[in-house]
Amino acid sequence: MSIVSAILIACAICIISAMLEGLCAGKGVKAFITSLRTPSYAPPFWAWIIIGVFYYIISFFISYRVLRHSGDNFLKAVSLTLLLAMMSINAAWNYVFFRAQNLFLSFFAFIPYPLLAIALFVCLLQFESPAAWIFLPYLAYLNYAAFICYKFWKLNTNRG
Repeated sequence: MSIVSAILIACAICIISAMLEGLCAGKGVKAFITSLRTPSYAPPFWAWIIIGVFYYIISFFISYRVLRHSGDNFLKAVSLTLLLAMMSINAAWNYVFFRAQNLFLSFFAFIPYPLLAIALFVCLLQFESPAAWIFLPYLAYLNYAAFICYKFWKLNTNRG
């Protein structure tokens, strides 16, 4: 695939995913997140925005590298499928957490996300190691994300 085609497709993947995530989250994201009781180690709202930006930069890089890879088509397809599944689950999680405001269900809806991320990392290691290594910090972050999601639920049990 040409460089330009890979860039355009990777951009489209990330833009469509971000739009879907925004539609699922709905309005009032900041008001909701700031209304929650949070542990002292929870980042401020603006830090979540930065994390989201890095998520899409990493997703773009992975998409681009996989699309440009000239080798194993099966691993390329599996990697892109895992990435798209992660992005879909992320959008669904945003619906459950922000729009439905169900913290209990959002914790359990999060569980498949790191499992897909681990599978994506392992798959990328097989044929596109630069993409795997650029993904590793986000993979590590997911441990914190799972814990903070759990703490949001436990500290705000009155919200579901």
